[in-house]
Amino acid sequence: MKRISFYNSNRSGNLLHIETEGCIVNIRVNLSNNEGEKVTIVEVVPDRNIGEEWHIDTGSSFTRVKEGKEKA
Repeated sequence: MKRISFYNSNRSGNLLHIETEGCIVNIRVNLSNNEGEKVTIVEVVPDRNIGEEWHIDTGSSFTRVKEGKEKA
């Protein structure tokens, strides 16, 4: 593993920034959607360096989770 870094120093203090082998992961917490529900957003950014390219194997680069029971 190359390195893991954690940052929580953005203006609003709601970003966790992780750099690791193959990708950057940004986690934004303490957000809310239009209905006022609590939301956390996870973004995965694959590395695209010369000679070393990563990609998302399954799913999406953006995932949003929210508080409350899942609707059927």
